[in-house]
Amino acid sequence: MPKNKKWLALLVFAVAALVMSACAPATPEQVVVTVEVPGEEQVIVVTATPAPEAAPGAKEYDPEGVYRVGVFEDVTTLNYWAANGPDNTVWNSYMLPPRLALYGLSDRTFQFVPGIAAAMPEPLVQEGDFWVATIPLRQDVFWSDGTPVTAKDFAFTANTALKFGLIAGNWGAWYDGSFLDRVEAVDDYTVKIYYHTKPGLARHEYGTLQAPILAAHFWEPLVAEAAAPIDALGPEPSEEELTAAQTEAQDNLFAIDPTGEPLAGTFLFKVWEPGAFLEDPANPNFADKGVTVIQYANGAYQELWPDGTEKFSFYGEATGDIAAQFEVGPHVASAVFTIYGSQDAALLALQAGEIDFVLNPLGLQRGLLEQVQGNPNITVIENSVNGFRYMAFNCRRAPMSDVNFRQAVAILIDKEFVTGTVLQGIAFPLYTFVPAGNAFWYFDDVPKLGQGLTREERINQAVALLEGAGYKWENDQKPVWDAGNRQVVPGGRLIMPDGKPVPELQLWAPSAGYDPLRSTFAIWIETWLREFGIPVTANLAGFNVLVPRIFSEQDFDMYILGWSLGLFPDYLRDFFHSEQAVLDGNNAAGYINPEFDALADQLLTCDTLDSCKEIANQVQLMLATEVPYVLLFDTGIVEAYNSANIEFPYTQTLSGLQFGGHSAKNYVRVYKK
Repeated sequence: MPKNKKWLALLVFAVAALVMSACAPATPEQVVVTVEVPGEEQVIVVTATPAPEAAPGAKEYDPEGVYRVGVFEDVTTLNYWAANGPDNTVWNSYMLPPRLALYGLSDRTFQFVPGIAAAMPEPLVQEGDFWVATIPLRQDVFWSDGTPVTAKDFAFTANTALKFGLIAGNWGAWYDGSFLDRVEAVDDYTVKIYYHTKPGLARHEYGTLQAPILAAHFWEPLVAEAAAPIDALGPEPSEEELTAAQTEAQDNLFAIDPTGEPLAGTFLFKVWEPGAFLEDPANPNFADKGVTVIQYANGAYQELWPDGTEKFSFYGEATGDIAAQFEVGPHVASAVFTIYGSQDAALLALQAGEIDFVLNPLGLQRGLLEQVQGNPNITVIENSVNGFRYMAFNCRRAPMSDVNFRQAVAILIDKEFVTGTVLQGIAFPLYTFVPAGNAFWYFDDVPKLGQGLTREERINQAVALLEGAGYKWENDQKPVWDAGNRQVVPGGRLIMPDGKPVPELQLWAPSAGYDPLRSTFAIWIETWLREFGIPVTANLAGFNVLVPRIFSEQDFDMYILGWSLGLFPDYLRDFFHSEQAVLDGNNAAGYINPEFDALADQLLTCDTLDSCKEIANQVQLMLATEVPYVLLFDTGIVEAYNSANIEFPYTQTLSGLQFGGHSAKNYVRVYKK
């Protein structure tokens, strides 16, 4: 599903065949993991990272210590509905306290395991016109105000998302009204999920079953007030009337001040000083605090209660060699996120001992590594990444609406030159919509426009492509390659097939202070397109300036951003489906293709890994041909932390310790000073 938008870590998860290979050296031990979804098993191999052994004279842990984290963008809202809708940014996911769900994925191995559900789900069964799932809940989970977490909370959250028609950000995949009809609380600790259309893995196991749960007793009166425009509708409103009412109600919902909201996850919320810091105190009554997680070399997964009795075990016999073992926290008194003006400033604070870890979806820029590599108190780790940075076209506007134009631009962009020559190998070019790190879903057999071409070949191919589609150049002055001077002789302005010149275009991208790699790409793209006769200007802006312009206002010609991705590739649909081509939707590019919609919709109904894989391959092939995005590059995720002050139980995992925003915070320990 969409994940975190706009470096954006969403994350609707998938467990399908993950190879957790890291860029940094990993232990040679391999773990065989049996991945299960109802009715299916698959064996995969992941790299094991044993829990660190305590060294003689190891430091003593401080349960009252503070985990100090540096970030370089602020949150945009405290409202969880908004933070996973129009404000679905990675920084909101990093800093806002986590919510509970029926199920989740295990750390490191990404195995499907119960959250507040009391058992693994049974396969969906048909009851009349509906497909249903009945889930028993645990009875030992409480909100921070002492109120029990019950089936009513889950039913309320799901039914609210459906009533308000929430599709922006993550909500459309969590509670998808195209499948989900309603959720009922059978009793206090039993929920019954009704689907009017049978969902596949993406919308059941990795959608509704892993969707967040909010406190009904707090939100109900607030939501009731926000829903007034919907409630005021007649008995049979038109689609236009319903859409207008839901839009107004959503604005009401997203504007609610959540002060005093009860939470039930590992951390709570204390204070936010905009532009300065945000503090999440530990939840002393977190239901799973002290639970021991054991991951075995044979792939078995086990959790033990603090008294040593078994909570549950899955995926084989919990015996033999242990690949990793760690205790669920929180093990600190609070987590404090300090906001710095740039990555450089945050890294300086890390070196000075002011913070313990730098959260950075871009990864530590390699140019900054020299500043920390000689510091004995700082440890640098590197992992494979599950994401990409890309350039998107506004397909609502000409000439971006023309696939020939988009393909020509893709050909002109020399990713290898920028990543290899300009950036000196600190990034690698991308051509596939599923990164290689997500090995099961990776599909390499797609068109790689421009790969391996010289500048002359790029110019000639792009000219031929556009001439064949009816484009011309002013005064018939086509761009040509000057072999003697080894440079392009710029052409006249490109004329579209309707006889109009290509208008002045704006390319929006992050500033160098936020991401020098994307700003570098933007400048080179401006150069290459201008010499070809396409008048483009690169506008570099702050991250929190770009996000609303692109997703809420959709006022752009082209833009460069990035996505942090979930493991199940339903995002291949959600980023490009016409359903999401609305304000605040994930398809900000406005790409609309009925053939694509029909194919991509199958990603939501396929119910085996192999059938989903075949569909995902076809979708990737179409996207690489249609080019609503030009995939640009990515880097391995490089992270640095103050190992003299804190300790993590493991460091090798796909997309790093910050994946999902909460894993590191749940397990980190602080040493006593």
